[in-house]
Amino acid sequence: MRSRNTFSGIISGSNRSWAARAIRALILLSCFTTSPPPATPQTDGDPIVLGHFRLLHSSALGEDRLIQVHLPRGYETGELAYPVLYLFYSDWVEGYFAQAVNDLYHLSMDRIPPVILVGVPNTQRYRDLYPWPSRDGRGGEAKRFLSFVREELFPFVESQYRTEPYRIMVGPQAAAVFGAYALLEAPEAFQAFILNDPCRIDGEERSLCGELAAFSRTPSARGKYFAVSHDAADDRWDMGRLAGLFSGFEEGAVQGFRWRVALDQDWPFFLAPVEIREALMDLFSDYPFQGAGETTALGEIDSHYEKLSRVYGFTLHPPNLVLSQASDHLVERGEYQEALSVLNRLVEIYPSALDGPWRLANLHRVMGDTTAAIRYYEECLRRDPNMTPAQDWLDRLREGK
Repeated sequence: MRSRNTFSGIISGSNRSWAARAIRALILLSCFTTSPPPATPQTDGDPIVLGHFRLLHSSALGEDRLIQVHLPRGYETGELAYPVLYLFYSDWVEGYFAQAVNDLYHLSMDRIPPVILVGVPNTQRYRDLYPWPSRDGRGGEAKRFLSFVREELFPFVESQYRTEPYRIMVGPQAAAVFGAYALLEAPEAFQAFILNDPCRIDGEERSLCGELAAFSRTPSARGKYFAVSHDAADDRWDMGRLAGLFSGFEEGAVQGFRWRVALDQDWPFFLAPVEIREALMDLFSDYPFQGAGETTALGEIDSHYEKLSRVYGFTLHPPNLVLSQASDHLVERGEYQEALSVLNRLVEIYPSALDGPWRLANLHRVMGDTTAAIRYYEECLRRDPNMTPAQDWLDRLREGK
């Protein structure tokens, strides 16, 4: 194996009970909301919230299952559909779920497309996530759990929310093993995998990582993305399996199969995190529009995301930030009509965002259309009554200044 810490490639070439965890999580998450902001001020003692709970009954598992849902900014007031990121082990709210919300918040500005986050808390993790019992006899029912995911969880999420046909699985700990199993048993279930060491368990007759290396050479691997991270200081698992997986990917992966194997040599705490941020940036490395400060024509921006839509297999829209920056550069250059086209597109895609009416108000003011400028400043204040700059300009325009 090479000495570098991160290997990436593209050939294209606690023992708390489930009930205790659920009660604790409900205290943290029961008032979940996403944008827009609350209509009334927060009060002393209100919880800090990240999403909302949904409950579905699983016939496959014979039990009720809670899931956690975090929606992208503007979901409630828009009409866009989104890919879905399924995060397992999300009962660890302070770690895995909160980490994922934070990563998605920052990356979805313009680095990756916005996604719906669905957390899948554990009930009996080893029972559900291991395809065969471990050496101490735990686990072995991943086949049944995979039926729940495909036949009950996916249809529930896709009937309740606006989704694109693109699913990403994030699998910490034992869920990484389940992710490898899911890719091998049901390649169509997920398009991308971000896992934390799927090589931790092998059966007497099966080696998941050995099978993954072989899978990467088959036509079914085309279009898939597979990222693995591993804490090299954790000596509980056989690093040789991971080295073999890397070698298998490097030597023979089929064209169109993308992969990333990363080793964290210095993680000082218990349980290294899953590298969600790094893997998502790698998965969507072509997503950012690099020419916002130079190429600001709407046609070129649209062309970039239309091309990527064909690559990823679902509809991608220009991010709010890209359109906002493009319009700003056009206004600076005096290209007002092109800026107007860009801002009209921004409002069309993101109707609840303040960026559109604020920039349209300023643009119409600069163009001398006072009536339109007043209308958009009023819209800004309707959405945010405390928006002082909008109020100041509105007062000046009404006074004829």
